[in-house]
Amino acid sequence: MKIAKLIPLAFMLLPLYATGYAQTVGINPNPKVTPLNADFTVNVQLQTATQIRGYGISLQYDPSHVTYVSASQGSLFNGQPVGWWIVNTDTLNTVHVECLIFGAGLYVTGPGNLLNLTFHAVAGDYTEIVISSVKLYDVTGHLYPTVAKVNGDVIIGSQPAYLKSKCWLQGPYYNGSMLTGQHDFIPLTSPYAADPVTVGAIPANVVDWALMELRSTYNGQPVLRKSLWLCSDGYLKMPGKPYVILMNTAPGPYFVVIRHRNHLAVMSATAVQFAASGSPPLLDLTNIANVYGNGGVVQVAEGVVALIAGDADQNGSVLPSDRNSWWRIQVGLSGYLASDFDLDGNVMPSDMNGYWRLNTGLSSWVPISQ
Repeated sequence: MKIAKLIPLAFMLLPLYATGYAQTVGINPNPKVTPLNADFTVNVQLQTATQIRGYGISLQYDPSHVTYVSASQGSLFNGQPVGWWIVNTDTLNTVHVECLIFGAGLYVTGPGNLLNLTFHAVAGDYTEIVISSVKLYDVTGHLYPTVAKVNGDVIIGSQPAYLKSKCWLQGPYYNGSMLTGQHDFIPLTSPYAADPVTVGAIPANVVDWALMELRSTYNGQPVLRKSLWLCSDGYLKMPGKPYVILMNTAPGPYFVVIRHRNHLAVMSATAVQFAASGSPPLLDLTNIANVYGNGGVVQVAEGVVALIAGDADQNGSVLPSDRNSWWRIQVGLSGYLASDFDLDGNVMPSDMNGYWRLNTGLSSWVPISQ
């Protein structure tokens, strides 16, 4: 679909106008939850208290998941003499919209809805609508120099359950982040037999695989296990998704267990309610108040805790067997190895002295499933 109008030459020649701080344009709701084979609408919103008289916005979408249906003017421009409204879909998988108020001194003030976009969901279970470019015109018709963009997540399918979750691993933790020294050795298939998912590539910010386990009761049998990527910022993500997104799953509540192949497991202090709509909740396991029993973790910074390194055999405790049966055999080797406690891709004396020796005798506080 294309609606063509002439663009006034004088307007095109206006110079860039440097003023103010970065403005923000984002997609709402985020995420958008929709059934398969249904139309859904998202809003593109000006999220800051900004005076504008127009905009130009391009959005990209994945046609294997959604198809474009229509665009309409947002409520922020209600009652205004909009003299320029263009919707262009000539570019593959892109919608470009231009809007301008005609009249000297006229403008609108955010926050507010700039644009409504309707799509049709053709396949699940996750996709993203990307704001590829955005221009905001100030009250004189000049461009704001910087505009921050917030893309939109779309969850497609039945009975979604989702949340954000964060934890640190003691071994690779450094100054509020985690190092990715073993990245080149991370296998494309998860090492967890409970969910041996395979991917085509490992993103650069992935520290390692982790396993999330959901329990209906604190000591119950797992009702679900999922392999996840643990990223350098501490967030756990399902491959190809921005956080933990489960389909055909009741939203809980669940006790959430996080396991790693050579660190002690942790569990949430209480049962966590996943979201089925609206913003995803955050389970922050770097805060000891959110850890079951307030134990089984180690402090890595003031008020910050991490999973304890040194459990090479994954029996729930750091013991002499982790040194004798694993570290002694692997020391001096490089690769994806159980006794590489700092996850730098090498098994060295520092793995024993800096982690196993300090943590020996410590155990996970996650209750054994009954």
